[in-house]
Order: sequence, then structure tokens, then C-alpha cells
Amino acid sequence: MLKNDSKNLKTPESRRASMLEISNTLLLRLCSLRYLPSQTLSEAALAEEFGVSRTPIRQVLQQLALFGLVESRNGVGTVVTEVHNERALELFGIRKHLALLMSEMVDPSRFPRAKERMSELGTVAAACSQERDIQQFATIGIRIQKIILDTISSVEYRRLWEECYYRSCRISYSIVESDWMLSTRLQLEEISDLVAVFDSGDPKELAQLCNRAIGEWIVFAKRIHAAQTTDSNDQSFKELLQEFSVRD
Repeated sequence: MLKNDSKNLKTPESRRASMLEISNTLLLRLCSLRYLPSQTLSEAALAEEFGVSRTPIRQVLQQLALFGLVESRNGVGTVVTEVHNERALELFGIRKHLALLMSEMVDPSRFPRAKERMSELGTVAAACSQERDIQQFATIGIRIQKIILDTISSVEYRRLWEECYYRSCRISYSIVESDWMLSTRLQLEEISDLVAVFDSGDPKELAQLCNRAIGEWIVFAKRIHAAQTTDSNDQSFKELLQEFSVRD
């Protein structure tokens, strides 16, 4: 554990790099539900894990709170927020409409590098598609978004896109195991289509693709949510019947 920030974070650059690594790690854990809703995150434990003082940990947690992933509670500390399906689906809808504006917000000169990075990611995703590893699936999903984000030239649009993504992505990763084959197919197809779009250099195609891809995830999420609701109602009905049979 670092005992003195001034010795170990000597420059602003090294300090930012350290916080970026911490932020990326915690984002992955939150988005993939490794950190479960209502779980308390200890600043002291995280500081020890990452070998830093509590100050950068606190700053990262404050940033994550802006994404709605954690919240500070008096007398408790930092707690992972609940995943609200209806709210997440509403945010999916907002992202779907936001995607249509993307053609005016990106810089096509960044597409060649994006294509290269997305092609490399596609190779990794294909190799991992049979492993049924939610952490890896979430990692790939976040990397897809980061590549898209890096093509966006509008600062405000980028902020909105990123915030909506992180506020809604946990519902995506919470249902992956419900249909692993469909989830991996959607992810691999999205990567493949993005490679083709970046190769075309057409911002309008990127906007249309993002709109369509989000729409497919909305349909998937609604189907799984409806099935879970039906199963829950069936279970409640069975428990009610059992209660009446015991009374008789």
C-alpha cells in the first residue's frame, strides 16, 4: 500500500493513469455485476488493493456516482445502486434515439483507427464466445463502446452517450446468461458490422447501425424481462396454492 501520494504519484500524468486504471477496473466489476446491488464498497479495501491512498479511490467513486452505478449513503458509505429494469429500458430508448444524431457528432478521419481496433477486438471476441465468461463478455462490450466514443468529436454528445451507456448497460449483462448464444451472436454481429461501417467511412451508416443494434438489445431485454416476470408470477401462484392446501 502506498503511504504517500506525493512520492508515488509524482506527476499529473502518472496520477491520471493510476486513476484511469482504477476507474476501468471498477467499471467492469460494476457493469458485469461482480459488484452486486446494495453491496458496500470499502474505500480502505480498494485503496489497499490498488496500492494507492483513499483520495484517488474516492474521486473515482464520485465519478462512478455520476453514471448512477454507486451512491453515497450517510452512515453506510458507497453502495452499489439497484438495477431498475424499466428505467434501464427507458435509457436504452434514449440511447436508440441519440444514435440517430451520431452522424453529425463524429469525426470520419478517426474511422480507420477505429476499424483497426474493432477488427482486433473481433478476433478476441470470436475466441472468447464459447467460454461463457460474463466478465470477458462485459469487457468486450465496454471496449466496443470506448472505440465508438473515440470517434465522437462533440464533447457534450460524448458525455451524454457515455453516461446513458453506463446507466443502462447492467441490464444487458444481467441477462446474458439467459441466452448466451443469442448474446454472443448479437455482440459478434455488432463488431463485424462496425468494422464494415468504419471501413465505409460513412457517419450516417454508423448512426443507423448503432440505432439498430440498440434496438435489438431492447427486444432481447424485454423478452427476458417478460419471461422472468411470468416465472415469478407462476411461482407466486404455486406458493399461494400450497398455502391454501396446507390450510385445508
